[in-house]
Amino acid sequence: MTGTLFALKLRLFRNGPHNERAFSLVTGLVLAALVIAGAALAARGVIHQGWVLVALTVWGGMWVFGPLAQPRHDPSVISREWLRGYPLRPWRVARALAWTELAGVGPLITLASLSSLVVLAAPGGPAAAVIAAGAVVAQLYLLIWTGKTVAALAAWLLQTRAGTTMAAVQTAIMLAVSFAGWVPIAAWLLPRLGELDTELGRFPVPVIELLAALPTGWGYAAALGARDGTVFGQVVALLVAGGLLHLGWIALTARALRRPPRRATPRRAVVRRRPLPFAGPQVSAVAARELATWLRDPARGVELRSAWLTPLLMALIVAPSGWSWALPLAGPAGAVFGAMVAINTYALDGTALWQLLTTPGALRADVRGRMVAWGLLFGVPSVGLAAVLWAVTGSPLGGVAVAGAIVASATACAVAPLLAVVMPAVGTDARDRVYPGQQAGDPTGGQMTVFPVVLVAAALPFVLGGPGWVTVLSGMVPACAVLYAVPPLTVRLLRQRGTGLLDAMGSRSSLQAGRNAAGTRFVAGEHV
Repeated sequence: MTGTLFALKLRLFRNGPHNERAFSLVTGLVLAALVIAGAALAARGVIHQGWVLVALTVWGGMWVFGPLAQPRHDPSVISREWLRGYPLRPWRVARALAWTELAGVGPLITLASLSSLVVLAAPGGPAAAVIAAGAVVAQLYLLIWTGKTVAALAAWLLQTRAGTTMAAVQTAIMLAVSFAGWVPIAAWLLPRLGELDTELGRFPVPVIELLAALPTGWGYAAALGARDGTVFGQVVALLVAGGLLHLGWIALTARALRRPPRRATPRRAVVRRRPLPFAGPQVSAVAARELATWLRDPARGVELRSAWLTPLLMALIVAPSGWSWALPLAGPAGAVFGAMVAINTYALDGTALWQLLTTPGALRADVRGRMVAWGLLFGVPSVGLAAVLWAVTGSPLGGVAVAGAIVASATACAVAPLLAVVMPAVGTDARDRVYPGQQAGDPTGGQMTVFPVVLVAAALPFVLGGPGWVTVLSGMVPACAVLYAVPPLTVRLLRQRGTGLLDAMGSRSSLQAGRNAAGTRFVAGEHV
């Protein structure tokens, strides 16, 4: 059975979309080559070998926290839903499926990065290089099953309301650490960068010792131990910990295969809302619907909470360091994250799109209403956060940070509905989603597109420069231009592509229903 599942996964790799996988492979191999080059320099004594440990710790952290970045997406190529109806024991299916998880882009580029341990241990002779190669395999084994187990736990927790909140908090922590976790280290190395002093400080040795004691540094410690002729028992610890996580993943997968699918049930009554004072009745109705959907839909709820928490956690990470002048930049960061989580709203709404396509004049009001709702949920908090942090810190970057938040919010507010039409990620229809762990479409492509667009918009006031409120006022000009030019384009594309998008979502729902019906007949035939 393992061979059959391997063949299935290879066919999916060969016949599925290759753009994102090829981009990840090339980017990952380039980064791995940089780590290997750093290890070669460290072996010659050009740089301190602790920098290799820092790079490998960051790489291992991506395995630990990466699955939490998109907790509502199934990271496996072979979906559990396909195997749920087969008349096989769940433990057998889970054991066979486990080995297919070792094939993929992530393990390949991680193996290339970890080969830097062999380069570090090479000066100790052939025996040390062989031991380091064993440490590479053991470290890879631990990292893979750590990531897979974290993803399975996240999918299990997302079936409860408390788990949804926990997943949002974990996602926010991961994003905040990824984008701002380097600041305390950089503040240690460049403590007076705010005063334009670029003298490089020394890396703290206690941090290196702490990183080596973490499981992500056990392979590094084993390689150095083999090179120096000391104890290298970390290899055994890596294999034992990886084996336990491997068994844990099998248990969680078997439990998921035994669980029957559930239907969604409404939990909140409809509440009549007052129209917004600055919008027409149609736009106000759409904005009220969007606000309610962001709070009720399980797929959007995780994204909403994580987008709110991430800039706040980034500010908490930066505040204790010597870079308090950078705190107002959390405002533009909030607009960037808000744009990324709102990139797939039309596909998330599902086949309810037919109501817009069949109602005269509804498309323009829908686009405007989505923009108003986004501005209330993300835009106003982003600008307010930048302004408050400017007032508290008195940072010289406060004015450009507020202006950047204004321009980034306007750009995200207008571009998010546009990309939701241009790059939809169709998944399970909204009426069939019970919890965020279900496949609701993978908007990675849209997120990778909107991220640099909004980031460039946020950096525009930094390029223009200017003192204080002059920069803030100058940021209003590009913001108004974007809000004026982009929405009509979105409405035009929605008129042109709306029917095709509706057909795509309807066919996906019909296909899923056909799979469920086929699986039911197959099981019933086995029992007759």
